[in-house]
Amino acid sequence: MIGQAVSHYKILQKLGGGGMGVVYKAEDARLHRFVALKFLPDELAKDPQALNRFRREAQAASALNHPNICTIYDIGEEAGRAYIVMEFLQGATLKHLIADRPMELQRIVEIGIDAAEGLSAAHEQGIVHRDIKPANIFVTERGHTKILDFGLAKVITRRKDAALGGSSAATEVSGQDLTGPGSAVGTVAYMSPEQALGKDLDAGTDLFSLGVVLYEMATGALPFRGNTSAAIFDAILNRAPVAPLRLNPDLPPKLEEIINKALEKDRDLRYQHAADFRTDLKRLSRATPEASQRFGALARHWKLLVPAAVAIALVAGVLWLSGRRATALSEKDTIVLADFENKTGDAVFDEALKQALAVDLDQSPFLNILSDRKVSATLRLMGRPPEQPVTGEVARELCQRVDSKAMLAGSISALGDEYVIGLNAINCATGDTLVAEQARASGKGEVLKALDNSAAALRTKLGESLTSVQKFATPIDEATTSSLEGLKVYSIARRTLNAKGNFAALPYYQRALELDPNFAIAYVGLAVAYGNLGQIMRASENATKAFALRERVSERERYRISAFYYTFSTGELDKANQSYELWKQSYPHDSVAPLNLGNVYIMFGQWEKALAETEESLQLEPNNAIASGNLASTQLALDRAEDARRTLEQTLAHKLDTRQLRLGLYDTAFLRGDQETMQQQLAWAAGRPGEEDWFLSAQSDTEAYFGRLAKAREFSERAVESARRADAIETAALWQASAALRKAEFGNAAAARQDAMAALALVPGRDVRSLVALALARADETSQAQKLADSLDKDFPQHTIVQGYWLPSIRAAIELHTKNGARAVEMLRTAAPYELGQSQPLTVGTMCPVYLRAHAYLQARQGKEAAAEFQKIINHRGIVLNFPLGAMARLGLARAYALDGDKAKARAAYDDFLNLWKAADPNIPLLQQARAEYANVQ
Repeated sequence: MIGQAVSHYKILQKLGGGGMGVVYKAEDARLHRFVALKFLPDELAKDPQALNRFRREAQAASALNHPNICTIYDIGEEAGRAYIVMEFLQGATLKHLIADRPMELQRIVEIGIDAAEGLSAAHEQGIVHRDIKPANIFVTERGHTKILDFGLAKVITRRKDAALGGSSAATEVSGQDLTGPGSAVGTVAYMSPEQALGKDLDAGTDLFSLGVVLYEMATGALPFRGNTSAAIFDAILNRAPVAPLRLNPDLPPKLEEIINKALEKDRDLRYQHAADFRTDLKRLSRATPEASQRFGALARHWKLLVPAAVAIALVAGVLWLSGRRATALSEKDTIVLADFENKTGDAVFDEALKQALAVDLDQSPFLNILSDRKVSATLRLMGRPPEQPVTGEVARELCQRVDSKAMLAGSISALGDEYVIGLNAINCATGDTLVAEQARASGKGEVLKALDNSAAALRTKLGESLTSVQKFATPIDEATTSSLEGLKVYSIARRTLNAKGNFAALPYYQRALELDPNFAIAYVGLAVAYGNLGQIMRASENATKAFALRERVSERERYRISAFYYTFSTGELDKANQSYELWKQSYPHDSVAPLNLGNVYIMFGQWEKALAETEESLQLEPNNAIASGNLASTQLALDRAEDARRTLEQTLAHKLDTRQLRLGLYDTAFLRGDQETMQQQLAWAAGRPGEEDWFLSAQSDTEAYFGRLAKAREFSERAVESARRADAIETAALWQASAALRKAEFGNAAAARQDAMAALALVPGRDVRSLVALALARADETSQAQKLADSLDKDFPQHTIVQGYWLPSIRAAIELHTKNGARAVEMLRTAAPYELGQSQPLTVGTMCPVYLRAHAYLQARQGKEAAAEFQKIINHRGIVLNFPLGAMARLGLARAYALDGDKAKARAAYDDFLNLWKAADPNIPLLQQARAEYANVQ
């Protein structure tokens, strides 16, 4: 939506999103001010309950005019999408500020006072928030606290003599509540006991939740924890939290007393009014004048995190927030990891130590290490080779270009039989040292352990809490490998991947695994490379091996391994999504989790969700070629072809050049009939192993789309041969299976059967079997198609795409062969949620379920229903692209209109198809049949 106008608001950028809304920064053209627009997500826009809740948020919050509550300006609707116009705030949510470590006392008290004052105002208006948590409390640049998100608010109408709050539920006369009786609403870890039990709620529930928030600010931990919601509920209802002073001995006892009173499980013993809560906090503030003097000036001028940038006050390279610890960086600051200076003369250290340190630091949820991809991309912009070592002035210049706060330089020297490892964090702007660490190793075998210890000490000096360091500190030899040589080769693999692509990186990953067969993350790298090359069986094999070794990695890598295993091996995309969501929550600065989550949504065909996740990934890592390619795909699918072209051209202008980007350019050129640009992409790919075949296969589809079947066959054969030369046998089989399906749809059953069986003979993998089974069913070879379908069902019982997309399509095609159209329609109901998806293994959306459903309706002589399905394919050109079913849908539409007796529409549709095939091979039976049918509707 960036750049679009909504009423008199111009959308400028996306700020974030969650389950109940997506928020954009916008400019009010009338009042010339910035505002925030919150839209209800598309999947909820037609849900009456969600829509009512969304409107209620606006109504509830707009009734409140208070400096500690986010102001609501307006509510509206644009193209069927409801939106709220809110005050635009710069700063950060309290969730980001807590960051799993205790906050300073004055900040705790100030935020608590402001939040209590905001709740007091809401409660006086009869509004109970019901979802107070750090994510819904915002702290502005100027240090003001604002309560957000009244989407779960309950509005209570009171008698004039009744006071809202306390324990008396009798004060409630009537209420607006969109949740069912006895249901628990809110966020589990912050619920009051009565909220967890689904009882009637009053203001006391918000005060309990605010007590949970204060506990978390004071200790860096939640008072009620558990591995499941049930365990958390049990803790809320039955267990007392650990005393805050035990977790943070520097707290004043009075604050612990306030927190304990707020967390009383019996609401009669809890604070009865927010005003009382605020009063106790104010007394505490006055009782600590020294703290007030120390932090008062800082609180007035402190620049907090903002959505697009981070500003921190540096004094001699270190920001002092307390007398106990110096913090050099904030969690939003990026760090450039330079190559180690190897003074030992032993080449094994050249790559290994930097890679080991990267694994150590990547475990941290606090530190934000600049990714390998970003480093390579920036080196290209600097006019340097992407594989160039990052040392000295090159590292300093790179650090400044990406606006990082620090670069981390390491060194290793030999001292007799010992080794000395040094780590030095340097301010990129000034060149001054922020923090430094040094360790000694008694021999080569102890170097990784010494580096581990130095990295842990460095993390605390850079601002990470000791609790976090202890929790996320898997030793390097456990998280990766004990083989220095293996680490070195793995590092070369990653560097090669970013400089030259997946195919070039394969031998290095394979060599790393030869050096250490238990190197889990090397298996992941190999799985991803094979997956990107379309070799799904090899990707699945390596993802499975990594999954078996997942206990030998860090927590972040464990999320990654699990997600890839469920994606490549079992195909359980819901489980993959869960892993990605956990990854995102634990490591919110990692761009890979939202990127891959967006890719799963692409497979689902949930394009708006895919767009949101991909945009989030690009915000975290701009100019990521993979994310930019995915963004262009989603823009195409959402009928934003010009946006897709701009995305691709801007990415290429940043000297990022990949197969995915070039295929995207090919697709956008196809949609606008730009033959010159399409040919340029074919020329770019010529002679590139592992890449050329993708473009040859794409061109074969294009030729078939326009009925030039002889040329289509030629390009298919070249694609298969190119893939075989690159040892991509499975990919070769996919291209041959795709050609078989195409020939079956064009009525050349004998050639389709021949290609299908040849593909199956090459590699009988999951995706090959899926395409071959469908091709055989459409080529009237239903017995073999049924056997393949049964084998897929047996071998992949949990695979989302196999079970939800391909098997329904194959079985429906078999039913069509037996003239049972009604049964085919029933079979395809399972595929409905996925039919707009870019289903594996192809790089386009085939929309096969829609196409087969349309033919089932034709068979049942339901012309109107068939026309609607064929039109659905035509309307989604950005999904189907050059897949030949997009052309065949036009002929199907003409036949549907003719069946329905609408000759005018039938003639127009036949004209459309015949014009598309004006340069088609003249001897195609399908073309001759279409011309005869056209004559009958004149």
